[in-house]
Amino acid sequence: MPSLLAIALLLLTTSAALAWPEERSSSDRPTPQQLAWQDLEYGMFCHFSINTFNDLEWSDGTLDPKTFNPTEFDVRQWVSIAKECGMKYLILTAKHHDGFCTWPTQQTDYSVQRSPWRGGKGDVVGEVARACHEAGLKFGFYLSPWDRHEPRYADNKAYDEYFQAQLRELLTNYGEVMEVWFDGAGGQGHVYDWDGYYRTVKQLQPNALQAIAGSADIRWVGNENGVAPDTCWNVLQVNGKPYWWPAECDVPIRGNWFWHTNDLHTLKSVEQLVDIYHQAVGHGAGLLLNVAPDRRGLIPEPDAQRLREVWQVITNTYAHNLLRSKPVTASSQPGRGHGPAKAVDGKLGTYWAAKPDETDAWLEVSLGEPTTFDRVVVQEWLALGERVKGYRLEAWDGQQWRQVCSGESIGHKKIAVFEPVTAARLRLHLHAPQGGPTVREFGAYSPLSP
Repeated sequence: MPSLLAIALLLLTTSAALAWPEERSSSDRPTPQQLAWQDLEYGMFCHFSINTFNDLEWSDGTLDPKTFNPTEFDVRQWVSIAKECGMKYLILTAKHHDGFCTWPTQQTDYSVQRSPWRGGKGDVVGEVARACHEAGLKFGFYLSPWDRHEPRYADNKAYDEYFQAQLRELLTNYGEVMEVWFDGAGGQGHVYDWDGYYRTVKQLQPNALQAIAGSADIRWVGNENGVAPDTCWNVLQVNGKPYWWPAECDVPIRGNWFWHTNDLHTLKSVEQLVDIYHQAVGHGAGLLLNVAPDRRGLIPEPDAQRLREVWQVITNTYAHNLLRSKPVTASSQPGRGHGPAKAVDGKLGTYWAAKPDETDAWLEVSLGEPTTFDRVVVQEWLALGERVKGYRLEAWDGQQWRQVCSGESIGHKKIAVFEPVTAARLRLHLHAPQGGPTVREFGAYSPLSP
């Protein structure tokens, strides 16, 4: 869970003071791994540790490991719910700020090895990783650099050796890791070796992405509300150079990150969660929704049912693209198999590309007859970079073009929601100062669509 310190870390990322990892090359285009991560869009965060059994969010490293004892532990239930509800990856807390390890680390005895669960032979990380791999869900882990239990924390060198050893265990013993999530909370004067952590991640798991604090692959969006700004760029300037640095939003489904005895009343409504989805995924960021398992080691049924309800709304809303395979024209129709029809063919592996020197381009789709819709979805072909710096949507009302909405960034996905509009033609204007804007998909939708 990021803190005020993490916000400070985020602010540092745009300053010349940031120690950017040597291994990360400057680029205004994504790596294949970043591109694949952005297509995941929606994941489950699972805060589950010793705090779960003590009604605490943060503990100080003195809780008795014997209190960790889930009675009906079943990670396949977690994974099954995540898949059923549209989530493509799962991030588990391997160690929170209290230092308690949910895997049998060889670096400390403050772990599941001293709990009665599974007779001290249990491994939460191992069971979650296996369940994810078996189900085809991408797996990642949260590892807090802050450690309120470990005495070596006061010694920068000694603690970093300890932390690196734990990181190596997690990166070598649990199969493929998609994301390593570092929290920015704490500090207490400790200076973290972010460059060393990044090097270790890339050496042991070349395809893994390092996220949030000290990150060079995925940045924290800057709040715990699950909301990205409407203008959310993928390319940021770091130390005077452009870097592809997509954002991830994190938010708990309840009012807390860990499960608590009496917080069911804080469970967010369907409307709140759908709105969060639109302000995260719909603004081009990834959404990591925290769903905390309870003391049984199960996701509570009210939370599971809420996830199902939310995904049903999202699925129903975007089930029918009113523009699919409709006649489409464009300001330019270059060859190379990237004509304007590719923008409405429903295939994420194709795209329309304007001419390389075209800085102001447009796509026009004919709906055939007046049709009512209240939102559009637009995606760029990000393998070629983020070229669009402004967009404007217009609808033909039978006599003239009327502006429906406008904005700056599109990126991976822009969902623009507005008051219902009825039109037979729709035109998307794109401004790309460097030329050659692209559209991966263009869709119009209405909740009333069949």
